[in-house]
Amino acid sequence: MRQRHQRLARVLPHLHFSTEGAGVTKLELFLDLVFVYAFLAATNLMAENFRVEGVFEGVLVILLLWRCWSSYALLGNLVRVDRGIIRLVMFGVAATILLIGIAAPVTFTDRPGGLFGPLIFVVAFLLARLVALLILTYAGSGEQRIRASVLGRWLPFAGGAVLLLCGALLPRLLPSGIDGESFRLALFFAAAAVDFIGVRAIGMGGLRIASVPHWAERHRLVMLIALGETIISIGTSRGLIGDPPITWSVIGGSALGLIVVAVLWWRYFDIAGFAAERALEQQPASARSRLGRDVYTILHLPMIVGLALFALGLKRALSSVEPASAARWDELGTLVLYGGVLLYLLGMVALEYRTIRLLGRSPLLGVVLVGAAVPVAVHLPAVGAVGLLAALLTGMVLADLTVFRRRHRALHERVAEAADRTTGTGVTPKELFLDLVVVYTFIQVTVLTSRHPTGPGVAQALAVLTLLWIAWSRYTQVGNVLRSESIPVRLSVLLVVALALTIGIAIPQAFDHVPDGLPGPTVVVACYIALRLLHLAALRLVGRPDRAPPAHVLRASVPTLTALVLLMVAALTSARPDAPEVLGQLVASLWLAAIVVDLAGGYLVLRFWCVSSARHWSDRYALIILIALGESIISTGVAVSGRPISWSVVGAIVTSMVLLATLWWAYFDTDAVVGERTLQARTGDQRAALARDAYAYLHLPMIAGLMLLAVGLREILDVLSEPSGPARTPWGHAILFAGTTVYLLANQAFWWRVQREVRWVRVVGILFVMVLALVTSPLSPLLALTILTATSVSVMAIDSLRAADLRRRLSEPPRSAILTDARPGNPIT
Repeated sequence: MRQRHQRLARVLPHLHFSTEGAGVTKLELFLDLVFVYAFLAATNLMAENFRVEGVFEGVLVILLLWRCWSSYALLGNLVRVDRGIIRLVMFGVAATILLIGIAAPVTFTDRPGGLFGPLIFVVAFLLARLVALLILTYAGSGEQRIRASVLGRWLPFAGGAVLLLCGALLPRLLPSGIDGESFRLALFFAAAAVDFIGVRAIGMGGLRIASVPHWAERHRLVMLIALGETIISIGTSRGLIGDPPITWSVIGGSALGLIVVAVLWWRYFDIAGFAAERALEQQPASARSRLGRDVYTILHLPMIVGLALFALGLKRALSSVEPASAARWDELGTLVLYGGVLLYLLGMVALEYRTIRLLGRSPLLGVVLVGAAVPVAVHLPAVGAVGLLAALLTGMVLADLTVFRRRHRALHERVAEAADRTTGTGVTPKELFLDLVVVYTFIQVTVLTSRHPTGPGVAQALAVLTLLWIAWSRYTQVGNVLRSESIPVRLSVLLVVALALTIGIAIPQAFDHVPDGLPGPTVVVACYIALRLLHLAALRLVGRPDRAPPAHVLRASVPTLTALVLLMVAALTSARPDAPEVLGQLVASLWLAAIVVDLAGGYLVLRFWCVSSARHWSDRYALIILIALGESIISTGVAVSGRPISWSVVGAIVTSMVLLATLWWAYFDTDAVVGERTLQARTGDQRAALARDAYAYLHLPMIAGLMLLAVGLREILDVLSEPSGPARTPWGHAILFAGTTVYLLANQAFWWRVQREVRWVRVVGILFVMVLALVTSPLSPLLALTILTATSVSVMAIDSLRAADLRRRLSEPPRSAILTDARPGNPIT
């Protein structure tokens, strides 16, 4: 393998080939986060046209998106996409995928007043597929066997491209008596069938899986992302406006939906995911690629489609929990909800049978139970249908712990080697599952900012963001020490996820009282208090004399408890609907005092920040930066959702993605690796101080900057997508530049804390951005955004050239597993 790569490298100097054992890169995860929005848009297509035909259209779009994603999964397994010029190509692909997501709701019906939606979708989709095929062809040109296999993939792509283009254009030429939408749907279905059947017939050929860990991890990540999409569907079931009242039925329905998501997550990451990896490792090289295609590319597809359908049904159910909206829940909603779960479980049954010849156990029991419950569920209200589904799936888990206990333990032993190999240092599935909820809470913070576009409104949003950050960083601290996948630990994580989801639902009302609903401030603060108390209990549980003596834990608890008391007083005060203005000032003072006390408390006990694994610590914070960038992407798409697509919108989308790519580059090009290695080199109190200052504290303003940037992009695109709507205001312009400035300043502060060095190119660039905020204020939003992006690109390009020597020294970083499954020898049970 290495000799082949050396031969190809001489012919193809711009490509770096993957090797056995390589893990998923941060750039690949960034691309996957863009796919999150595209999959969300597919469910939005079904939600807007909620009938049988609309559901079928959405499933077809998901099939096409999966083919696109699987092309880049294969590409990333063969070629390092985070090396050389290909990085810039991947950012262009990310912009294209974002455009696909925006055009997805108008794939079959065009909206008047803008560009032709179906053609935009088809052209963007074909462009994304074309890039992957071109790179694979370029990479395979150095060996005859690979070249023949890659060239064979052009045939189904070409056939599908012709059918898609005909499907986009021909219906406009048909007579008025012919249903153009059905004609387009038929051609799109034929295109998907040609693509899937063609690739299945051609097979992998000379293309072999270069890295089994990468292949398995990439698919586990996309499963987590799809599960995260269902969590976002729970939160966005009533829209992203923040005005609907919060009731017990809303909270109860959300909790039941989360139980279903948690069980589906548990089923995959308990046995199936690692059984697939183990089976793939045991295959000889000649048969490995075929099994990898069957198990991952094919059998993961019904699970992805099932999760999308379940997300749609859950969103429909939770938007119908109130008596006023109960009429929206119908038989089709129940069938979509239960059908999605059935499809997911059937895909898991097929996966387990294909890998370890296992047929039976709880997934098959779940198929039987859910299928038998459908005739009953169609007669239940929305909450009842979700509750029955949660009860059935919970019973499926209990069956593994009781009836199938011996068999379940035997299966754990069979996959133990694949799970234990990645023990100890990477981010675990349960941690990333928690982090995906942060996507939704960050989105809700931007909603809070958009509802109050004033200085005090921004201050309120930053206060809520700071509280979320403090809670998240404390749980990161526990996760760095507690490397257990025991049942109590998993259940505690699910409880934390439920509390975080409830906070996210209530964030837009964190300082307001909506009539006929629960007081938003009390809901936010009560759930936050529960989160922090759970953290203190976990800290006491995992505390050891060499890490956190009881006296130190008690000392660190004093500022936390003080802050919680201040927040509860503030919540009880602001919950009054007729509170005078002076009480509003008191609430603001109490929130500020609570935040200052809690943040300052981190300096009381240095050993409180003890870091067991530098790689886990730095990876966790790098992932949260990625999640914040993903939140900016989703906010960009939400701003133009349901509106015509114009050339100005397309230009703004591409420009926004370029801006986000430069901010990604500012952190992940060298800073993230240097921070990890510096943290690894420190020991004792020096490591603890660096972990606290550079990560727990200085990453907060980076997150705040990205949140402000998301709000600014949303405001600007809101104006561009509907020129006859709201007039341009200086609000969006100011917050866009402010977010960029804050992020870059925090990034420079992080570098200074890690290296004790000032990068003057970036400092000058930051000052220039601040000047441009004033100079470009009279300009149009798109022009101002373009100037800001061009400036950021120029600064990063110059700084990147100056850091060429450093980048070469960092070109061979140690293997980083984004997603692992930690199973220590002595878990806390």
